[in-house]
Amino acid sequence: NKDFEVCSIISEEMVKELRKELEACDCHFEGLDEWQHRWDTEYKHRLSVKEFLKDKVIGSKRLISMPDRITNTINSEGRIFMRPSVISMFESSMDSVDMWWKMWLDFMFHSEVHTLDRLCPGVYNSMVPVQMIQPIKNSKYPAISVEEEAISIPLQVLALAIFDGVLVHILNTVAPQTWQPIKRSLCQAFNQNKGQEVISILNRSYHDADVIFIQEAAAGFVDSAKAGLGKNYLVLRPYLLDGYRNQNSIILARKSRFVEGSTIDVTEHVCRLAGGGKWTAPGDLCVMAMKGVDGSRYLLASFHGDTNGLATVPVLKALDEAVKCSYRDHVLIFGLDANTHKNHTPTTQGVQEFHTKFTKMGFSSCWGHSPTMETWTTRNARTYLQPQLQKAVGMADAARKGDVNLKDWIIVYTHQLTAHRSERDNTGDRRFDEDMVFPTLSFPSDHAIVSTLLTRIYHPDARANDSD
Repeated sequence: NKDFEVCSIISEEMVKELRKELEACDCHFEGLDEWQHRWDTEYKHRLSVKEFLKDKVIGSKRLISMPDRITNTINSEGRIFMRPSVISMFESSMDSVDMWWKMWLDFMFHSEVHTLDRLCPGVYNSMVPVQMIQPIKNSKYPAISVEEEAISIPLQVLALAIFDGVLVHILNTVAPQTWQPIKRSLCQAFNQNKGQEVISILNRSYHDADVIFIQEAAAGFVDSAKAGLGKNYLVLRPYLLDGYRNQNSIILARKSRFVEGSTIDVTEHVCRLAGGGKWTAPGDLCVMAMKGVDGSRYLLASFHGDTNGLATVPVLKALDEAVKCSYRDHVLIFGLDANTHKNHTPTTQGVQEFHTKFTKMGFSSCWGHSPTMETWTTRNARTYLQPQLQKAVGMADAARKGDVNLKDWIIVYTHQLTAHRSERDNTGDRRFDEDMVFPTLSFPSDHAIVSTLLTRIYHPDARANDSD
């Protein structure tokens, strides 16, 4: 009974201001009359909670989650910019919608940030956050129409403004004195120094690992890893990093196991075999060919799959093709967040189906001959303060209804390596708590750490060698 129309929060005057900013932007957005029409006919009279925040179609179109991912927190050559939002680390006061709106417009259209160029490593581009937002393609997200794709950037800006404004209004209504202090304390616990906490765990509990695969790392984490782990590890990154989404795959290779200076970045080769940009975006995949001190040649790969896991098999096939065509004498070790799920559907990659496919290709994994959901590697639940409210889970149901899936794998060729003593860790101390929902205040990841001992399979006249 307390639901309210979107236009009671995002007023006509605010929409006029937003359109004025879009028209003045160097991006030269087209279709703003169509954009205005959609506001007038599709959005402004929606009920904010029932028909906007909880709308599954908006979630499927990624109209809020995609721009939030890009603009929530921006690393600008070491300086951090946060979008004025309930769900970012933004710390200034947002005591009213009017106060929030002025800061929001200024951030989106007038805050100059410097982001890594996706095509020129080491080069930074100067822009404002709205210029970072990318079109949403109908070919990748069929829920969005071709007509919406044509105006998808300004449409994302509108949806994000509605989302942020509605949440500011709700929290200032239900908890005006307490929500901001609570938010600041949570941001300090979960987000500030997250990279250093990851490095601390690796130094403390995994200092004996020979290869470490990391996914969804911020571009700035590469430099932090070199400073905190570079004494013992080669920190390997793909030629192209993602400075927008900050979801990069990297590899740490122990210097005592691998020859420095022997590394060749073959990421782009494998990406081309996987269909170019169809299945991978910059930073998703990192593939390095290198020589071991044992005289063997290795192909190390780290990958972060899409939400539904549909890119995982195409990327694995591309790796297999690369090995068979160009790297036959290399030992492949593939560490990945496959985003596999308990149930297989036409739009979701299932665990058992994935296992069956890679087994037929000659691969095996750290989870043995019959992986089961008993070795799940994620148990997390979305709160109500995130871009897809329809996926939110109440605290009492977090363990039962949350994302409990086996998503993380270490994959090798069956004829090259055998995995032993595979373990999960959701504490940072090489322990796994079956009842824990994570991340936690002391464990910053929403995926468990997966570790295994790999034994080389040699010819009878060769000496065995273990690698962790």
